[in-house]
Amino acid sequence: MIVSMKRMTLVAHKADETAILNALQGTGAVEVISGGQDSSAQAALERAQSRVHQFGDALKTIRPYAPKKSFFAAPAEAKAEELFLMLPDAVSLSEQLSVLNRELAATKSEIDKNETLIDALRPWEAFPADMQTYQVSKKVKYFTGIIATADVEKLENIESTAEYQLFNEGLMRTCVIACPLDDAKSVSNFLKSLDWTDYVFPKMPGTPAEAMEELFEKNRTLNAKKVELESALCDSATGREGMMESAFDAAVIERDRALASADLVRSSATFQLEGWVPSDKEELVKNAIHQITDAYYLDVREPEEDEVPPSFVENKPFVTPFEQVTNLYSRPDPNGIDATPYMAPFYILLFGLMLSDTGYGLVLSVLTALFIKFKKPGGMSGGFARVLFWGGVSTMVWGALVGTIFGMDFDTLLGTNNLFPLFVDPMENPIGMLILCFGLGVLHILFGVALKMKVAFSRGDWQSAIFDSFSWILIVVGLIVFAVPSAVQGVPAVISTVGLGMAGLGAVMILLFKGRASKNPIMRTLSGLGELYQVTGYLSDILSYARLFALGIATGVIASVFNQLCMMLMGSPNIVLRILGIIVASALLVALHGFNVAINTLGAFVHCARLQYVEFYGKFYEPGGRAFKPLSYQTRHYRVTDK
Repeated sequence: MIVSMKRMTLVAHKADETAILNALQGTGAVEVISGGQDSSAQAALERAQSRVHQFGDALKTIRPYAPKKSFFAAPAEAKAEELFLMLPDAVSLSEQLSVLNRELAATKSEIDKNETLIDALRPWEAFPADMQTYQVSKKVKYFTGIIATADVEKLENIESTAEYQLFNEGLMRTCVIACPLDDAKSVSNFLKSLDWTDYVFPKMPGTPAEAMEELFEKNRTLNAKKVELESALCDSATGREGMMESAFDAAVIERDRALASADLVRSSATFQLEGWVPSDKEELVKNAIHQITDAYYLDVREPEEDEVPPSFVENKPFVTPFEQVTNLYSRPDPNGIDATPYMAPFYILLFGLMLSDTGYGLVLSVLTALFIKFKKPGGMSGGFARVLFWGGVSTMVWGALVGTIFGMDFDTLLGTNNLFPLFVDPMENPIGMLILCFGLGVLHILFGVALKMKVAFSRGDWQSAIFDSFSWILIVVGLIVFAVPSAVQGVPAVISTVGLGMAGLGAVMILLFKGRASKNPIMRTLSGLGELYQVTGYLSDILSYARLFALGIATGVIASVFNQLCMMLMGSPNIVLRILGIIVASALLVALHGFNVAINTLGAFVHCARLQYVEFYGKFYEPGGRAFKPLSYQTRHYRVTDK
């Protein structure tokens, strides 16, 4: 259900600003609207954001030294004020960790730099001269470089005045060439014809061997320092994860308040807050402010025509998780209709039909139930977990109706004399199953058209409700009724006449009244004819529900193939191979069925959502709403409670 929003204006003393923002954040019911840019507030916001980054970096440092949390571990609960208790210690610790991290990073960088130099000097280890002084000559030019072994013989063709010496073995060899300055250009040109790469010695004294020994010694010292820093980091970080998580969440709370504070308008003595508040939270907000001060002015009013409020919905606990499905498409227009309560039953029904395996539904329901019970997820992850739970329940029911469990018939487990399938076996009666899918599609689509009628009636537009919506219900239902006597034996032919009359009445209503805004009868008729062409769109929408049949069959067939493969592994006449086959097949069954559950659950989720967005929402839903983002506790590690 869409909750109507009201525009709120609050004026109070600057001295009460922090306390009032704290109180409003506790209610989680006010979205603050930007009213101006205050330089002092911006500075406070930058400090708060910097604190969040500081604690976030500290947590990244601490994580490797913290015990691994269980996947099902629920977030701890704390009061907002309790999160701030460790803030001073966290600031000190984060600064200490930052200093250690910088020193450690600099030490590692220096070690890597030295190792790179050692690797570069290693081919020159046999070079006997000082790297900096051997080139100092007024009459001789030296060339140092690396030459491919295949080109070494070509050095014999160098200038006769030049001499060269090689210093290592391998595919690439280090080489020094000396020649008179007058011949330097010709030697340089000659080297261009070879696989030659110039090499420049690093600016270090002594021979390469001496420089390498010096670098080795430096790295021994640096590695010892690195060990000390890592030990200090470990000592500082161990056991501090909880404290830093508390401080991080406190910093986030502080940052969000600073964001709201930066949107306030201030005078020398007062501040003004503009915002949106849900109509059912108005008294909660008033009481929160009144507990802080009596010196304030508060105006809460209906939005004006040029003001666009955010979209906020509230539903019953069963429906609330399915809001995440709607939000993936678009939030409802604040003046429209919340589709989630109407979509949720169809989503559960169609999701289960797409998987339709009792075993897979049981696995999905149990896993999501355990996740919800122990992890206690909130927000988007909690919503999707509950959607999948109900999808699993529906999958179990549909599995019983079509008679499959982990890709097997119930006959395999219970023998031939059992109740399953309770409804229809899609493998033996695929046409019947396909008709069922199309029937659900017609129901789904017409319900969407009926909701469009409901919206039109609620706005007092009865003409749109009757001529634009009800007319299509008459056409679609009429055409189905018309076809029944031909498809079902024993149905009187007069039923076809009734169906044809319904469809004809709907067509006449569209033909005469679709273009009712125009006074030109020809344009009205042409508009009606164009609208009647949409009957192909309805046919296309109904055919889209064949995906229910396709995905359900695919899930069962793939599971059945996996079972047959594993049965083949267990069928060896050799007892040893049979035992080995049973072990391998058991592991494979778990892995393959797990994969099948995961991939087909994803497929069911996506395709079921697609049916809601295109075939269902396309008939009545008005998207485009902006999310309501109140000032609240958006913590990551602790769940804030007032208990």
